Amino acid sequence: MSRERRSRLDVYADILEAVKGGSKKTHIVYQANLNFKRCKKYLDNLRGNGLIKAESNSPLVWSITEEGKEFLKKYDDMRDILPR
Repeated sequence: MSRERRSRLDVYADILEAVKGGSKKTHIVYQANLNFKRCKKYLDNLRGNGLIKAESNSPLVWSITEEGKEFLKKYDDMRDILPR
């Protein structure tokens, strides 16, 4: 059985999809198929680049920003063009 590794862009896109409607970290971990440590690293990176934001503090709810939506749209467009 061959397992193909996801690229960093694929993981970012999975997380952005997971937070579209607002999500807690546990939901993101399961939706994007990550462990909590890796998820935190990716969330910090996405937040630092303005693609997601924290909506509330206790518990933290993450949501996608307009920049994140734009990234996701460009990512989807790119995936449509490239052969699989």
